Amino acid sequence: MRYFRLACAAAFLLASAGLAAAQTRFLDISQDRWVEVTGEASVKAPPDFAMVTLGVTTTGKDAREAMSANASAVNALITAIKGEGVAAADIQTSELSITPTFSIPPQGSPKPPAIIGYNVSDRVTVTARDLSRLGGLIDKAVAAGANSTYGISFGENDPSALLDKARPLAVADAKRKAEIYANAGGARVGRLMELSEQAGGQPVPFARRAYAQSAGAAPTPIEAGEDRLTVTVTARFELTQ
Repeated sequence: MRYFRLACAAAFLLASAGLAAAQTRFLDISQDRWVEVTGEASVKAPPDFAMVTLGVTTTGKDAREAMSANASAVNALITAIKGEGVAAADIQTSELSITPTFSIPPQGSPKPPAIIGYNVSDRVTVTARDLSRLGGLIDKAVAAGANSTYGISFGENDPSALLDKARPLAVADAKRKAEIYANAGGARVGRLMELSEQAGGQPVPFARRAYAQSAGAAPTPIEAGEDRLTVTVTARFELTQ
């Protein structure tokens, strides 16, 4: 009987110890409280350069004729661009294509479409570092043979330095939001537990295609404005009582 009582007492003590351990683990888990928010900040800066893609499209009865005409026009275009003070390193061929053109047989005709000529398209991407001359450069390019443009994008020489100014502001914005949520829940913001930056931050280039003006049109107005560079972070803060 005495042995049975001792065994029961031992079992009770073990059960109590297990319950205490379980309660301790539960309390540890309940204290693991945090809030995760995003923060965002932007900086504005005037662009340092512009990139414009100019195109020359020519046609010919055969591929050689179309290519020869295109080469002459593109050489004249590049000469005009260099005449506006653009360095050779800032002129780059971005695309060259040769496509056939087909005849359209009358409806019901058994004859298949036939090749009647070729189109050659050559695109040259130009980096203009003197934005005050960009409008004149485009006008000279059109006069030299460019018959299409493919949009203008602007950029900065050192975007990382600009983004560095926005990064601490983005973290501060995240902490501000975390404090709002913490106060609403009756808690306080503690240490920063995790921090990550979302990809991006670069200004989005304008890439819509537009045909160039004729040589006799008014001078092309170009407004560079300001670029907006944005940093977005995700931050996890500890919550305390």
